[in-house]
Amino acid sequence: MTASEHLYFHVPFCSGKCTYCGFYSVPYNPALADKWLNALQQELASFLPQPSDPITIYFGGGTPSILPAHQLDRFLNMIRNSINTVKLQEWTIEANPGTLTPEKLKLLQEAGVNRISLGVQTMNDSILAQFKRRHTQSDTVSTINLLRDTGFDNFGLDLIAGLPAVSTSQWRRELEDIIAFQPRHISVYALSLEPDSALKDSVDRKQIILPDEDAQLDAIHLADDLLSAAGWLRYEISNYAQPGFECRHNLDFWRGGDYLGFGPAAASRSGLTRRTNLPDLSAYISTLSTCQPPPSETETLSHEKDIKERIAFAFRLSEGVEMKRFSDPSATETLSQLALEGLVESADERWRLTRIGRDFADHVLQALI
Repeated sequence: MTASEHLYFHVPFCSGKCTYCGFYSVPYNPALADKWLNALQQELASFLPQPSDPITIYFGGGTPSILPAHQLDRFLNMIRNSINTVKLQEWTIEANPGTLTPEKLKLLQEAGVNRISLGVQTMNDSILAQFKRRHTQSDTVSTINLLRDTGFDNFGLDLIAGLPAVSTSQWRRELEDIIAFQPRHISVYALSLEPDSALKDSVDRKQIILPDEDAQLDAIHLADDLLSAAGWLRYEISNYAQPGFECRHNLDFWRGGDYLGFGPAAASRSGLTRRTNLPDLSAYISTLSTCQPPPSETETLSHEKDIKERIAFAFRLSEGVEMKRFSDPSATETLSQLALEGLVESADERWRLTRIGRDFADHVLQALI
């Protein structure tokens, strides 16, 4: 695949498995992490196009911040030695409360990491325990204080809306607490049932009763009202930012930019070609040890499917879609019908979701695809 301005690295380690999680991860093991780093070094040396001068880098997982300082240092140096940082504008790492230390933050700062996405999810300790999160409200507060004390001003907090047994007043108070922290970025995701997750099994067995669709929408609407009033811009369906602090990496993804992914389960996109490394750490390590590319699945999209996907992703953004960029009569016809239903609107030659359309975004995107 060709060089990319956007690099993603999947760190496949976690301290446990949250009940709702659908991302690929394995329990952290020091020896296994060393083998993963060896394999990643081989993947970079053999398959990262040169010269490589990315605009954004993103560490996802898993929990990248679970790596101890010495392995994190090796990871960071490996990447810096593989790229040219002259164009680099944003370098994000995902982290969980309680997994960052002053030593790790110093390493991140020295390497050039300038954005942290903190997986708070909720400030309710009982719900954190119910969903097998390995942190507490106190961990969240102390981690945010640590970020500020060490000069990390550009951090975001992730929340889940529509959790069971959370009243409207509790959700409002939680949002007010998050606003008080003054993060640069706030993500508010609706709770989803991922296939094969422990949460889905519990719901299927009726051990957990989730709020109905109306209650989940009410939670999303309340978040939208409070965050918008407090100055955060809803620039994407689930994401809010103070002006100028939108996640550049994800923005360019939604706008249709190409990207390269490294590590097990990481995806890449170049033109009409999409490649995804298999979510299998053992196979990833063993294959790269023989200097072969990691096992992956590759799909070549038709021009029509490529256009429809790019339109659908772009519709997630509040800036909307300039349809004249695309030659797709069927999409224009579909949009006209969706406009009659009040789900999309057109202004200044751009189409975008209405507020009602955001509530039914999956329906709109399916109609477009």
